[in-house]
Amino acid sequence: MKLTETGVPPLPDHELLRCVGRGAYGEVWLARGVTGAYRAVKFVFRRSFSSDRPYEREFGGILKYEPVSRTHPGLVSVLHVGRSEDPAYFYYVMEIADDLSGEPRIDPARYLPRTVTALLERGPLPLAECVRVGVALADALAHLHRAHLVHRDIKPSNLIFVGGLPKLADIGLVADVREKATFVGTEGYIPPEGPGTPGADLYSLGKVLYELSTGMPCDAFPELPAGYRQGVESEGFARFNAVVLKACDPRAAHRFATASELRDELLAIGDAKSVCGKEPGGDSTGRGTAGAKRVLVLFLPEEARDVRLACLLEAGLTDAGYEVALDDRSDFGVAWARRMEREIGEAKAVILLISEASRRDVILNYQLEAALRAIKSDGKGPLVRLIRVAYDGPLPGTPGHGPEPTRVGRWTEEDDDARLMTWLLEELAAKRDVP
Repeated sequence: MKLTETGVPPLPDHELLRCVGRGAYGEVWLARGVTGAYRAVKFVFRRSFSSDRPYEREFGGILKYEPVSRTHPGLVSVLHVGRSEDPAYFYYVMEIADDLSGEPRIDPARYLPRTVTALLERGPLPLAECVRVGVALADALAHLHRAHLVHRDIKPSNLIFVGGLPKLADIGLVADVREKATFVGTEGYIPPEGPGTPGADLYSLGKVLYELSTGMPCDAFPELPAGYRQGVESEGFARFNAVVLKACDPRAAHRFATASELRDELLAIGDAKSVCGKEPGGDSTGRGTAGAKRVLVLFLPEEARDVRLACLLEAGLTDAGYEVALDDRSDFGVAWARRMEREIGEAKAVILLISEASRRDVILNYQLEAALRAIKSDGKGPLVRLIRVAYDGPLPGTPGHGPEPTRVGRWTEEDDDARLMTWLLEELAAKRDVP
């Protein structure tokens, strides 16, 4: 295939606009598809490698990552992979990062991707923002590791925001953890034992969290700035720093055993109910568009596992075009109750997470009762669905207020994330009065 004047091959059904990033082995281009949607396209050329083996290894990593990429909101989605032999190169099309300008419409001439590096230019982040980003990335990393893949190059410039959600990106070095890999990565983020293991990924993420909370470069670790985080959040930052120290322990056996363990430690810091991985400055109702279908997700804010699942549903439903609201009870009172009744009645669907703890929660039972009252005898009103969260006991319910939500979802462990999301989307699509 003949190269264009820019030195990259033409891409079917896409207009290549300009190069927005370069690395040791390839280039990332801003492209526009035939639908008008903007995408990021990475080209990787065989000529950039000293031999076939590392080139084929990188291509193999992309092939394994591609089907996994669309099963978690914290992983950048790969939409298409292509390959050519003359000249030898491969490419993959990805979802585009948010524009650094913050504008919803991309200006191709000025577009710059919003990354964690851009956040760090503001200086250290508030505690809630550090935790939000950390929880989202740790959860994404846990999902990647369960697929037997490792990232191998976690650093601020490889972490992007899409729709306000932080995501693991620049996945060119992703590899199967069971395969012998070369020594790759970025200095300062590589643990003493070297890269290529889940523990090494955790070490790298810990260094990013250190930078977020201190505003200092990763090679300054574990030094803290003078007067580190004094004030009302001092206790929370002390706990956050303890998590960072454990994640970045030079002794691999002393780090967190899994990314899920790291995520849960972050969730336990401060007010877990505010942690949903949204980019700082975003609102709590997702990023619905005009005419979006509103879904209300109700849960127990004090339960870290319920919070994590609520955030996962928010991200997945938002990506599917729904406007999502999570109720964290932050304004609990008479005004809250009136607003809740109104929002339940106006919602297209109400999803309630039922766990061992939440089934006894008076407020959640009240919310379920209100949802059942809103179901009309003619079938109109919100779709009501319960989701069992690692719980097999009796479900709460209020007979006598219309049909019970007979269809119940089930989530037992993190391997159920994708299956539950698929089930819920099918339930929503089947609701007759959802346009």
